[in-house]
Amino acid sequence: MQLQTHTAAGWASSAPLPDPLDCETAALLRQVLLPVLETAPDWKTLAKTLARKGYDITFRMGHMVILNAETGAALCTGRMLGAPLQSLSGRLGRPALRLNPDGCSAELDL
Repeated sequence: MQLQTHTAAGWASSAPLPDPLDCETAALLRQVLLPVLETAPDWKTLAKTLARKGYDITFRMGHMVILNAETGAALCTGRMLGAPLQSLSGRLGRPALRLNPDGCSAELDL
């Protein structure tokens, strides 16, 4: 399967999905973040635990995106870490979200 960025696909969004990670960065992020994603009992705890580690989550174009909390830079999606939104929603329930004005992104409504 060939992946392309949203701008390459012709989609205009103020909040694009992050580009795929190189294998070393992905492995390091998986090592740090996957245990948090796999053990969180609810969305609020997940967000707080990620914040303590210096990360934040947002939702863009139907994907959960991990952000660097300090810079706001999009690092990866949950799927890139091995924890897609569909599996998290199945375990934690559907997240309560606040849609952003761009119509393509949302934040957790905690």
